Amino acid sequence: MAAVNSLFIKGTTKTPHIEFKPGILQLSGRSIPEDAVAFFQPVLKWVEDYLDNPEPLTRVNFKMEYINSGSNRFIFALFKMLDESYTHGHNIVINWYYEEDDDTIKNLGRDFQALVKLPFKMVEIV
Repeated sequence: MAAVNSLFIKGTTKTPHIEFKPGILQLSGRSIPEDAVAFFQPVLKWVEDYLDNPEPLTRVNFKMEYINSGSNRFIFALFKMLDESYTHGHNIVINWYYEEDDDTIKNLGRDFQALVKLPFKMVEIV
C-alpha cells in the first residue's frame, strides 16, 4: 500500500495549524472554525488513511490555545480513531501541551485523557 503524503493546513485566527507527517501529527493554535465539518473532514480522512498503515511510532502533539465546543467533537473523533488503532497494537503517544495558567486547556486535555486508553502525556509550558 502506498504511503500517505503529508497534510499541511496553515493556521488562521479561527482554524488550527495542522502539520501531519507519517509518524508525527501536530495541531496548534485556535480552533473556532465557521464550518467545523468542512475544516475537520479532510483532517479526519487523512488520519483514517494514515492509520491503515501507520509508522512504528506515532506522536500526536496538541498545542492548542483555544478549542470551541463545535471543534471538540472532531478532536474527540480524532482521539477515537487513534485509540482504536492503539488498541489494535499500534504505538501512539499523545502530548497535550498547555500553558501553566491555562486551566481550560489543561482540563480539556484531562477530559480527553479520561476517555481513551492511549498513552497521554500532559505537558506544561512554562
